[in-house]
Amino acid sequence: MITRLFRLERDMAQEQYYDEVGELNLTTSVEVEPGTLAMYAAHVPDAPQTCYVFEVYADEGAYDAHVASDHFGAFVEMAGKVLTGREVISVVPRLMLEKPGTLRVIGGEVEPHLVCVDVKPGAGEEFFAAASANMRAAVEAEPGVLVMYATTRADDPDRWVFWEVYASAEAYAAHREARHFKDYLAATESLIEGKEFHVLAADVLVSKGSLRHDGEADER
Repeated sequence: MITRLFRLERDMAQEQYYDEVGELNLTTSVEVEPGTLAMYAAHVPDAPQTCYVFEVYADEGAYDAHVASDHFGAFVEMAGKVLTGREVISVVPRLMLEKPGTLRVIGGEVEPHLVCVDVKPGAGEEFFAAASANMRAAVEAEPGVLVMYATTRADDPDRWVFWEVYASAEAYAAHREARHFKDYLAATESLIEGKEFHVLAADVLVSKGSLRHDGEADER
């Protein structure tokens, strides 16, 4: 499985152009490309020129097919005119969980989160055991937890990157009160050196749904 995270800076004078072409690219990709499993685009609420895009592909062949598509070509053409900055963050999937059923949100009240956690060297597997238990319980038991992905930076396996989607701010508040989340906090408090937490505004969130990937197996 291939995961990619992008941090994009856009010219807000061309916001509509970016939004229209981006929505077409993301929605078409998930609809017509068998190996494109999920695509999410969101922006920083108080700095809307800063956008994040998280993509999930079944394998390298699926990514190559996406890159060869006409809709991606249109996005590349737009990006050359609109983007003022672009950072590719290579991440390795460790646990990828989604609710059953397809996800298709254009704007709306859903709440994507991007969380980066620096784990002490040598503590990665202990941290992952606690994080994965929380993730599995949350997706299984909480109606408002739609997506939970755990990845590590390809260039730094002690830096974990989580992409999460909640149905609403209220759903996230409920998640923080869940026993499994509190158990996770208690179990990992001594393992964490630093954390960055970003609540984003949803632009386009689309997924085939029902993903269960633990880094070695993929089930639907």
